[in-house]
This record gives sequence, C-alpha cells and structure tokens, in this order.
Amino acid sequence: MFLLFLAVIGVVDTALGQPTAPTQPSAANTPADSSSPSPARVIVVANSRDPDSEPIARYYMQKRGIPEKNLILLDTPVQGDVTWDVFVDKIFNPLRARLVKDGWLQAYTTDLKDSEGRLRYVFYGSKIDFLVCCYGIPVRISNDPTRLKPTPLTIEHKELDTNQAAVDSELSLLAAPDTPITGFVANPLYNKLNPDAYLRTLVVKVARLDGPGITAVKGLIDSAIIGEANGLQGRAYIDMGGPHEEGENWLKSASASLRKLGFDLSEDHESSLFTWRTRFDAPAFYFGWYASQPSGPISDPEFHFPPGAIAVHIYSFSAENIRNAHERWTGPLITRGAAATLGNVFEPYLSFTHHLDLFMDAIAAGKTTGEAAYYSLPELSWMPIFVGDPLYRPLMVSLPDQLAQLTKTPTTYSPYAIIREMNLLQEQGRVTEAQALGQNQLAQHPSFPLAFAVAQVDHLLNQDNLARQDLGRALDDRAAAPTRDELGLLGEMARWAAEHEAPRLGLDFYSQVLAFPSAPADLIKTLLPDAINLAKDAGDEDLRTRWQKQLDALNPPHPTP
Repeated sequence: MFLLFLAVIGVVDTALGQPTAPTQPSAANTPADSSSPSPARVIVVANSRDPDSEPIARYYMQKRGIPEKNLILLDTPVQGDVTWDVFVDKIFNPLRARLVKDGWLQAYTTDLKDSEGRLRYVFYGSKIDFLVCCYGIPVRISNDPTRLKPTPLTIEHKELDTNQAAVDSELSLLAAPDTPITGFVANPLYNKLNPDAYLRTLVVKVARLDGPGITAVKGLIDSAIIGEANGLQGRAYIDMGGPHEEGENWLKSASASLRKLGFDLSEDHESSLFTWRTRFDAPAFYFGWYASQPSGPISDPEFHFPPGAIAVHIYSFSAENIRNAHERWTGPLITRGAAATLGNVFEPYLSFTHHLDLFMDAIAAGKTTGEAAYYSLPELSWMPIFVGDPLYRPLMVSLPDQLAQLTKTPTTYSPYAIIREMNLLQEQGRVTEAQALGQNQLAQHPSFPLAFAVAQVDHLLNQDNLARQDLGRALDDRAAAPTRDELGLLGEMARWAAEHEAPRLGLDFYSQVLAFPSAPADLIKTLLPDAINLAKDAGDEDLRTRWQKQLDALNPPHPTP
C-alpha cells in the first residue's frame, strides 16, 4: 500500500476554518498572549479494562507531576479497532461529559445529541493543554458506510469519502460541536506557531502514550524525560528519495533547520533507506519516508535511539498497529527507544499527514513535541496521530548549557554537543576555532565521532597529516571499545582514512569492526568486501586471507542439485 499524493490543501471549508499556506515562524506571527503547556492542565485517560493502562498513566503522571484529579478511567473495549457506535458510546460521550462536569471544558449543557449520537453542548472555553491517551485506549475507528454523508469535498475527491479515523484525531474535536465525520475537518492550529486564546479553545490537543507493551511505553516516557533534562544530543539523519516533490521539500526544509541548529547531519538521496554501509550512530533526529517498514540499522533488534530522539517515517499505515514491535514504523521506532514519533492509522494521503518541515520549525522555535504536532497538521477527524509525551521540549537545554555540563557529568552523547558547536563555528567562518575546540576536547574526552569530526576540519584546513593523527587518536586514546551502534561509523572512518592516504589506519578501523563480538551479520557482510580490497591494496595478505575466509563463512556456496 503506497502513500498517495493528493494536493487539495486549500479546498477545505468546514466549521473550524481553512488550512492556510505554510509560513516560516517569525516574531511577526507570535502573539504576546501565548502560554506554555503545564502538567497541571494535562488530562490523562486510561482504560479500566486493561491491566497495564492505568499503571502506565500513573507512571507518566508521577514523572511529570500531573495531579491525581487529572486522571480519567474509561470503561471501554481493549481492542485497537472500534466501531463508531462503540467510539461514541464508550469513549467520546463519557469523556466529553466528564470533562464538562469537572470544568475542563466550559459549556452550557443540554439534553440533546447530534446526528452522530454525540452529546451536544454549547462550548465557551477550555482549560486543557493536552489530553493523553494511554496504552489500552483504542486507536482506530473503522469505516461505517451507514454514517457516510457526502460533502462537496468528498464528492469531488472520492478518496476522502470515508469516516474511518484515528481515535485521537476525533477526540481533538471534543470542544467542537456538530463536526462532520465524513472526510476531515480543518485544524485551526495549523501553521499557527503561537495561537491566540480563542483558537486554543477550539481544539483539544491529543497525544498518545502507546506501543508494544508496558516496557516499551515506559521507555518512551523515560526517553523524553532524560532527553529534556540533558538537552537532546546526537546527530540527524534525513532519508529522502521518495516519489513526490512535496515530501522531498519537507525533508529538505527539515534538513536546513537542523543544519542551522548545528546538528551533524547525514542525508540519503537514494530510494532505499540508510544501509549498513553508512554510519547511523546517535540518531537524535530521524526523518524519512516511503518504505513500508524499517531496514538496515533501525531493523537491528539491539539498535537503540539516544534519549529524547525524535524519529518519524512518513508512510501510509505507519501506525496501523502501534502495539506490534516488528511491523510498519511506529511500533518498531518506540521499541528502539524513540521519545516521539508521528504516524498514520489509515491512508492519510501525503498532504494530509503531518508536514515535517513545519514540525521541525516548531521544535527549532523551542516548542514542545505536542505543540509541534498540531502546528504541522492541516486537518483533524482524520488518520494521523502523535505518539509521545506532549510536554517534551527537546531544545529546552541550550547548547552552551550542554557544553558547560560536559566538564561535570559527561555522557555517552556529550561528544555530539561538541561537534554541534564545531559546526556552528564553521558556519560562521571560524574554522580554526572549531579545530582548536575539537582538538582540546578530543584530548580530554576521546571518542570516535569527535575524532572523525576533528579530522574532517583538519582536512578542510589542508592539514592532512594532522587529520590522520587526530583520526588515529580515537584508537590510541579511547579506553573502551567502540559501542555496537558506532560500528557503521567506524566503517565510514575506515573508508575515509583509505581515501586520504592512510590505508593502515583504515585497516585498523576495519579490524575493530570485524572483530566486534556481537556485530550484526548484515553489517559484517556489507563491510567485508571493502576491507578485503583495502587489505589487498595495502599488501596485507594475512588480513586479506582472514577476512576472505570470514566472508566465505557468511556466504556459503549453494549446494549443487
């Protein structure tokens, strides 16, 4: 099933208004009355029938300091998919009634129901920053042909003539009366970086803490908490090569935003995903698209994202079954430790999923992931969802604060903060300062990623002898062996050394990878041919013979019939 392209943004005319053309965030569209989300205004919803649902809710509430009174338990089916009747009777109506009763939604009550059976109120205010659906709350609403009511939009675009939707997306309309369920409804928060108080009352921003089991979901929560406390550290990976210009442009814009922030970045422009041959160490940001499920490093069961990582792959049905650790994208990304992701429970069509350029713009502007999700989403009552802690603010800790903390409590990912500062210095034309910073920190905190970054700056200054020396310092000075997630980086360092007249150093890097006890077999098979060729060119027959035997063992000949 492919993510289809349908450029009909701008033709929507619904009760909640019209999508507007994207604009870059600026001071000009930043109202003074904007307010930051607060744990005191977060509602947490769990399923009383699921034994894991309430524990997850309480775990999150304890971590974020959310008051006990903000917990709502629903008595609803535990399956992922529900009918419209079940959704209205067991989820929407009980939740709307409780929110009005407790004063979270301010409304004049009536005894009426709308044409879909939803309780009807006259709303005039909201005190909710986010509503969080926990594991156990159903995810998808199935299409009901008996409820279809054609609109001008769905008549013109038959693809939109459906009422299947994400539960979360429909709950976004808890404070919006009498909205149609066929097709979608425009999101009044779309492209509004700092929406005014009135617009904020029109939408209940919904997030989901869900995934393949209680351990994975608690890991999702912890990842955001740690990432926010330390400041997001790592690299960025942008996987392009999709079939539609719109999606490519989103990723190009996201890439530009990340570069402006100083994040070290790798781009892949092939139709395939990042492969075992490329580095994939410390992906703090991963944005990609147009594959049905992970391959390469992300498919490795032992791969793990750094704390706070934001990982999104645009694909139809990416969140079709978010409780499956092996299928599609949302479940596997959560299982691998991502703190926040976006997905689609049914086919959304490209224009009507989250726009990753705007999502990244909001993150860069210092917004929470929950705010960024609604800033980047053109419509509600549709297929996209946001999975993660909506209060998570990835860039809350500034880069200067990260660097100051480095001398006190360095972490595995501290070198990436140094590299980020080096990148910003180079962007300002201060290349020798970047080199001096890198070399000074490499002496104090030796690491493979930092050694590679410093060597590349040396090369930029035409100091290749120094580049080879700095590159080798990671092997000489580092007390511990490389981590499993750094093996692809070492392969890239080996190729770089070979290309810059340091074949012996390249062989040393390959030796580190190929002797690693638990290196993924696919990685080894991918790197061995390059290593064998380098050993041959360097005249090291012992290594060439040993590695050829290793490759032959991984690729045994097929038996003759």
